[in-house]
Formats: sequence, structure tokens, C-alpha cells
Amino acid sequence: MGFLIGLLTGAVAALLYAPKTGDLTREELRVRSEELKRRADELQKIANDLSQQAQVKGRELVDEAKRQWVKSGVGQRPSETGARSGQGGPTAKS
Repeated sequence: MGFLIGLLTGAVAALLYAPKTGDLTREELRVRSEELKRRADELQKIANDLSQQAQVKGRELVDEAKRQWVKSGVGQRPSETGARSGQGGPTAKS
């Protein structure tokens, strides 16, 4: 972003100090500002596309992590891992 601001500032300074008539300078400023706007719009579209791709990839990673978590059995309650069938866990004796 800083690069674009520097580029714009430099272009404006160069145009203002150039030995041209006011009409030519204004026309050149208009043309360059339209070009800069077009480039900014293109960059915004690219950024939006990258953002959407990152969201999709993030969801895929979260889903895969959930599948791995469930598959590993970590985080399950003792009743789900076989404690009722006498496998592991404390037993109460009278």
C-alpha cells in the first residue's frame, strides 16, 4: 500500500514540476489517475480471490482436523471408549 502512495505522490510531483501548460498537466493527471484506479480495482479483485481461496482452504483444514480428532478417539468420554465394558477405569467394590 505504501508503494502505491509513493508512486502516486511521485507522479503528482513530477507532473506539477514539469514545464507543461495547465491543460496538458490536468489531462495527464486525469489519465494517470484513471490508470491508477484501474490497477487498484484489479488488485482488489485479486485480493478478494485470494481471500476466498484462503477461506476455502481453511475450512478444508478444519474439517480434516475434526476428522482426524474423531478418528483418533481423543476427547471422547470414558463411556464411549469402553469403560462400561470393564476395560479400564476405576471400579467400585463393596
